[in-house]
Amino acid sequence: MEVIQGLGFKIENSAVSLGKFDGFHRGHRLLLDRILQQKELHATVFTFDGISRDKQIYLEGEKRYLLQKLGIEREVLFPFRPETKSMSPEEFIEKILVQCMDAKLICIGEDFRFGKERQGDAALLEKYAEKYGYELCVFPKMKEAGEVISSTRIRRELAEGSMETANRLLGEPYFVSGEVVHGNALGRTIGMPTANLLPGEQKLLPAYGVYATRVEVGGQTYSGVTNVGVKPTIGSESVNVETTLLHFDGDLYGKPMKVYFLHFLRPEQRFENLEKLKVQMAYDKSRAEMLLSHQ
Repeated sequence: MEVIQGLGFKIENSAVSLGKFDGFHRGHRLLLDRILQQKELHATVFTFDGISRDKQIYLEGEKRYLLQKLGIEREVLFPFRPETKSMSPEEFIEKILVQCMDAKLICIGEDFRFGKERQGDAALLEKYAEKYGYELCVFPKMKEAGEVISSTRIRRELAEGSMETANRLLGEPYFVSGEVVHGNALGRTIGMPTANLLPGEQKLLPAYGVYATRVEVGGQTYSGVTNVGVKPTIGSESVNVETTLLHFDGDLYGKPMKVYFLHFLRPEQRFENLEKLKVQMAYDKSRAEMLLSHQ
């Protein structure tokens, strides 16, 4: 997938979906499905670079992976800085959407805003559609159980460890990705070796605790038990994502790994000693295996 950054670009024959795409949820996928239907055009996602300083449900690399998996051809990361924030909505339409992107199809959510002081909206895009020769598709908010599917709602579910609900809203399981790094070797000490990921400060993690997970690594998929948090029994200096793979024996250090979170098993807790931790981990593994065997 081609990634375009900055202002000095020019592309042709675009079917464009515009938005922040933080949660990459089912509502976003409606827009993406629509631009992918236009086979004669290049499916392009336009998003704003640097617009949010909140922790991200999916980091840029993870979003790129999801976009590419869907079949999106290009991602435009538009810089969010003074000269672009001051651009009038009309100027944004003419210079960016028409001249730079040659947009033939534009897909947005009904609440999408753009241009100086967020003055541009769907009505303005519709006003200029005939003049510039593009088709506009405006999608209403998708709802589930009477509530709008939104990144804010997904953040709330993640904070509560409600993975089944969060995953349903996202459209596929939430995941954390990264390279396996060396941990403190505690798992190996107690006979349960683990693979550690350091998610980074910008990654939004679910509630601290233990989860039943699916793990992709080395071209294979495994069942797993994953702890998110600071491991209070031993006292970790940083938050990490530590996974025990079921029915696996080998060295994963340095390999890229994705951990998909499916079920919350229990909150993170401190144990009196390593023996009690070992007993609990064995129980966590048996519960995870039972839950995952039904999927």
